[in-house]
Amino acid sequence: MAGTLIRYLLFAWFLLTLAGCGVPETPWQVRAIGVLDRVAPFETVTGADRVTIAAARNEYEGFQFVISAGSGGLANVEVTVSPLKNQQGATLADIQVFRERYVQVSTPSPHSPYAPQAWPDILLPASNNQQKLASAWRAFPQNLTAQENLPVWVDVYIPADAAPGQYSGSIQVSADGQDTLTLPVTLTVWDFTLPERSPLRTVFGTNGYRLAEVYGLDRSGAVEADNRLIRRWNDFLLDHHLAPESFEDATPHADASGKPDFGRKVAGLGTVTDNMRHYMQDKHASAYTYVFADSYPFADPLGKERVQAQAFMRDYADWCAGFAGAERCYTDPSFVDEPDSAAAYQHARHWGEFFDEAQGKGEKIRFQVSEPPLNEDPALGNLHGAVDVWIPKFHDLWRDVDYLGRNVAAERLATGDEIWAYTALVLDFDHYRHINPRADALQGNYPPVWQLDFPAINYRIPTWLFHRYGVTGLGYWDTVAWFDKADIWHDAASFISTDPPGFVFNGDGLLAYPGKQAQTGFDGPLASLRLKWIRESVEDYMYIDLLLQAGEAAFVRQQLERIARNFGDWDNNPALLMQVRQALGERLAAVGRR
Repeated sequence: MAGTLIRYLLFAWFLLTLAGCGVPETPWQVRAIGVLDRVAPFETVTGADRVTIAAARNEYEGFQFVISAGSGGLANVEVTVSPLKNQQGATLADIQVFRERYVQVSTPSPHSPYAPQAWPDILLPASNNQQKLASAWRAFPQNLTAQENLPVWVDVYIPADAAPGQYSGSIQVSADGQDTLTLPVTLTVWDFTLPERSPLRTVFGTNGYRLAEVYGLDRSGAVEADNRLIRRWNDFLLDHHLAPESFEDATPHADASGKPDFGRKVAGLGTVTDNMRHYMQDKHASAYTYVFADSYPFADPLGKERVQAQAFMRDYADWCAGFAGAERCYTDPSFVDEPDSAAAYQHARHWGEFFDEAQGKGEKIRFQVSEPPLNEDPALGNLHGAVDVWIPKFHDLWRDVDYLGRNVAAERLATGDEIWAYTALVLDFDHYRHINPRADALQGNYPPVWQLDFPAINYRIPTWLFHRYGVTGLGYWDTVAWFDKADIWHDAASFISTDPPGFVFNGDGLLAYPGKQAQTGFDGPLASLRLKWIRESVEDYMYIDLLLQAGEAAFVRQQLERIARNFGDWDNNPALLMQVRQALGERLAAVGRR
């Protein structure tokens, strides 16, 4: 009886507590999360109470943390990241802070493993004059409602002359009426240096027509401000190890006699030769693509103007080799794009003959075609001997090497051809699962796809597999493209197919957002979170390449097999990926000390 009375009194006290005091408040917090993690706006965040990262010299290393408002909300949230210092007082101060702005996925991409939701993607730099901008377009200060999350991306650049060892600093987060929270940061700088120029060739589209529309550009090259804005976009991509598909300001037009004009002046930027020097020698572009096509700069280059067009390309190739190095000059990958008929194959062969005849002074004009080395349709004919650089989709490489065991890719490499690779849209998962039942849109084991609403590791894992197939280049159809009615600042549906109609591909072709003075405080590109992951992936390729050069192939194979065996056999495990990267970095540092 006494026990019943006690239980009754305790229950009554609990009810009074709920009625009089309410549910206890949840405190605000700051937590570090993984570099490939993403949190929803009101998701409960579990993370670490410190940031611990490691990187090589001449490397960008990014990390993330999340500010969670707690039950009381927050006003005027500000973030400060201190320089990182070692025990000798040396300082790493090239640190950039970005607020991650959310975009909504209203209609999932085909086979996406996630329900519609908001995803962090647009990176708003804290370096702008923030107070003059509307809160939607600035990084800080920000107000947060109860339980709301604010994710932050931080870039740290480690210069090539940095001393190896451990560096420390901190993140300070403040809000009105709150004690400042501190998140310690520890960076280990490994004792090796990444090359200035990426060994992975890259060609990423930059939609000049879309940029002209957004900014009202005069594409004639006569307006200095417009040329400088395009330069800003090109340099931005190059700072992420990605070479733009074309350098308009480093392109020699044909003069009155039909010869390339290398002295052509571009308003505000100097001559095309000056600009070539900037991109290839100052910004260390990994590739240069000739601006040359079926009808430019000659109306009939395969016919009556063939001799003149070949002379033009010969001079062009010699000039390119002198500034870029002969091994870095290529035709545009969209020049002959995915030929799918006998006529298209024949057209590609004609161009192959054209470029073979138009070689420079012993220099190869590398003719790229977006097509796999393995052609399973005999009716199309054969492009072997006509193509210098093959650009298959990830799926095509897996099918050739791992599924069918043909390895035509290796046969082409043995002849001196190159193989690059690319991804676009989403593969047909239903068909693919028939031949690879392990495939899972959430777990992995499929050729990676670049859609915003797929696991983040899709953007980082491809280069971990390139060495298996001899891939030395990475292409992508565009970085600033979207269909005409898209609201890219709020909805991720950047591309909607017309054949078949209605399929939404979230984020496809859109890796950089066009900031404008009236909104973001400047005219120029804003990175996506996905672009940062691709940059990290290119740097991972450099780690693997350096180890292979050092004779560490067995170690590389052993480590990569822990997470990525081939394009149809890999694991969606970001924590394991970072563990393997740690092992690669430590091995490189040890190799350097031998």
